[in-house]
Amino acid sequence: MVKEVVTRFAPSPTGYLHIGGVRTALFNYIFAKKNQGKFLVRIEDTDKERSEEQFIEAIMEGLDWVGLNPDFEPIKQSERFDMYKEEATRLMDLGEAYEDEGAVRLKVKREGSTLVKDLVYGDIEFLNSELDDIVILRSDGSPTYHFCNVIDDNSQGVSHIIRGEDHLPNTPKQIQIVNALGYKEFQYAHLPLVLGEDKKRLSKRHAATDLMAYKNLGYLPEAVKNTLTRLGWSKGDKEIFTISEIINTFDIKDVSRSGAVFDIGKMNFVNQHHLSSLTDEELIKLIKPFNEMNNFDLSNHHDPKKLIRLCVTSGNNLSEISKFIQPFVNDFENYNEDDLNKHLLESGDVIDFFLSELVGIDDWSEESFESVINKALEELKLPMPKIGLPIRVALLGRKNSPHLSSTIYLIAKEIALSRLEKAKKVISEH
Repeated sequence: MVKEVVTRFAPSPTGYLHIGGVRTALFNYIFAKKNQGKFLVRIEDTDKERSEEQFIEAIMEGLDWVGLNPDFEPIKQSERFDMYKEEATRLMDLGEAYEDEGAVRLKVKREGSTLVKDLVYGDIEFLNSELDDIVILRSDGSPTYHFCNVIDDNSQGVSHIIRGEDHLPNTPKQIQIVNALGYKEFQYAHLPLVLGEDKKRLSKRHAATDLMAYKNLGYLPEAVKNTLTRLGWSKGDKEIFTISEIINTFDIKDVSRSGAVFDIGKMNFVNQHHLSSLTDEELIKLIKPFNEMNNFDLSNHHDPKKLIRLCVTSGNNLSEISKFIQPFVNDFENYNEDDLNKHLLESGDVIDFFLSELVGIDDWSEESFESVINKALEELKLPMPKIGLPIRVALLGRKNSPHLSSTIYLIAKEIALSRLEKAKKVISEH
């Protein structure tokens, strides 16, 4: 009978859930679901001084946000000390471990070598002569990381241990513990480290490493999963995946051995794609809290669906998109100085023309504005940029916006006229 695939993500609650940890959890989740198995979460909180409940809550909140929910209630190692001590006592009774200045050490088998059969790196041999006897209980009675891991993985029925390659040197020690306890050996797969663009281990120097920072900026969980899966795994040139597509096509043997570079530019590209695939209704719902932080909402806008659809590509995340939308609804405080000087201050004729034309328009529509724009091109004898850019700056305080007729349409008539009057005054004062 083939043993059920069971994977686990085992974070230490000594800090917030970071990008590298999420990538590890993600690969464990994907591998389990690919093989109709189970995905577990275990909180490794034996470090009493550094472990905090707030970090446990943050880790679980982060996993929930990205949809990596375990199949069973997570366990805490701090609640299983009796089990670890029982197994340590059993090893001493078997003559496999001994006391040393209050601590308990496992007797390492120093002859020969330990073979690690890794699904990513292949077979790796470690000389046992290079290993020291392994501390399994500290002098204060607390169990060590290696010892807890082995016991918990066995008691939880874990079949595959998928983790970062920085754990590879630990593996022969854990195999020695497995053999001493008489457990069945686990299957290992070590993932390449997540690196910054300078090819050094990812840190806050390169980008935000805390998962929830990306949630707070308005990145979609689908985009985070898509991006992190591509750190060390690929399927041809395809960049955009849903989680179901990833699970269907994933093969652990396709995981690279080379360090995977986290590129915020790629994250932005992927996030923009996933945002653009949402419906207008979904976008309006998701962007609402960001709009609230910017002191506006779209409930009173005359065409919020068109506004969100035309502006969805204006930023890398919902926070940036909300700030881009803001002047369509709320008045802006200041003009972009460069745009003011380059495009508005010498364009009084353009502002006067649009003021006189727009004031008499009852049908506030893009079709009406196209007629005004064409008339301006004909009568003012100016190229389109000399017309479009001043109007954009006058209406939004900046030169960037959707098509000019759409930009005018998306601003309420009385607001548009008021801003053109303001621009006229600014021009006259310079």
